[in-house]
Amino acid sequence: MHRKYDYTMENIIKYTQQKSRKVLIYSLFVMTSLLISGCEQYELGSPAASTISDFTYTATNGGKAPCTVTFTNKSLNAKGYLWDFGNGITSNEANPVIEFVDPGLFTVKLTCIPNNDVHYNSLVKSIGLNIKDPNAGQTQVLYFTSRSPEGGGAHYVILDDNAPVVQDFESVPFSRPYGIAADTLNKKVYVSDYSEGVIYRFNADGTNPEKILDASVSGQELTGSPEALFILGDKLYWGTVGGINRANLDGSNPEEWIATGSNAPEFPIDMQYDPLSNKIYLVNDKTDYSGGFFSMNLDGSAITEHILDIDGTALEADFVNGKIYMAIYGPEPEDGIYMCNLDGSSLTKIGDYGSKATWGIGVDNKNNKIFWSYKISNADPDGKIIRANLNGSGAEDWITGVSPHAIQVVFIKL
Repeated sequence: MHRKYDYTMENIIKYTQQKSRKVLIYSLFVMTSLLISGCEQYELGSPAASTISDFTYTATNGGKAPCTVTFTNKSLNAKGYLWDFGNGITSNEANPVIEFVDPGLFTVKLTCIPNNDVHYNSLVKSIGLNIKDPNAGQTQVLYFTSRSPEGGGAHYVILDDNAPVVQDFESVPFSRPYGIAADTLNKKVYVSDYSEGVIYRFNADGTNPEKILDASVSGQELTGSPEALFILGDKLYWGTVGGINRANLDGSNPEEWIATGSNAPEFPIDMQYDPLSNKIYLVNDKTDYSGGFFSMNLDGSAITEHILDIDGTALEADFVNGKIYMAIYGPEPEDGIYMCNLDGSSLTKIGDYGSKATWGIGVDNKNNKIFWSYKISNADPDGKIIRANLNGSGAEDWITGVSPHAIQVVFIKL
């Protein structure tokens, strides 16, 4: 028996709608089942924390060599560190403090040891650290003074790979120019004359001389008989009978800074300032006073005589290597150029001088050389400047036919 179907349009529409609902319900059921099954199979939970390497740094001395760089670790979720500073130094400290002695571009790399071994760790950070050359754009120069039968003078020699060529300052009426100091910041050179009681200021190339202090001028009597000179900040310091005086760089407002009077050191003949320890190192006259090698704080406190009674006429401090160089006149110890530690220990003779007083010693730390004046007579050009290694070995006659006195080696913009 055949089933009869009602194929009216109304029944056809109703049948189609019922069929579509069944398909939709089935599709939703399948999709829901798949989603539930997928969640059960691939659920990860909370992801592990990643390790991220990061740091910052600050540098002293404006980032110029030598300087101290402090590294601040800002890494996340690390359980250990390995630093490589690109200068042969490594560290496992969290926040290392590193000395950079030489200028250059150094690659600093921090590698972190992770807490979790996950693919999204960032374990290494590297930067280029530029330690600047403090002498960039400057010329290395040796300044020296001299005497002649006609008077005195000041000169300079550019230190390069060529043979030394002496260039003269503009002439002024010097007699015994025994002190010299360069102001590298302001590109000036100061020369003191012991006999004339004056201090002159020149441009770095020896031009434009200015007499800034004169003991014979009212109000400038404190100039005295100046010999030793050094520059600190906006002040010029000089040694004279009775202690150390100072003035502004243009010679204004001269004042007594450290008064020693009749107590040693009564007459600092040569001296140098150490910015790291804030100390002055000096040799004291023994011709008319008690002699000796001393140090003191910049304010004159803590005066210490490291070597008693010696007759020193020239001093140069090598603060890079912690050494003092002095010209000492015998009999105890015997005549010669000497080297010792900053505290006066390990005094060792490293060179000879001529029959007259040596008033100048200079140190070239770039090339590890020392220079000293060698005089046979007081004013005739029969002396020389000797150059040697810092321990006195390899001494050579570097400049001849001069009567050299004060010496200083600096980097300065000419």
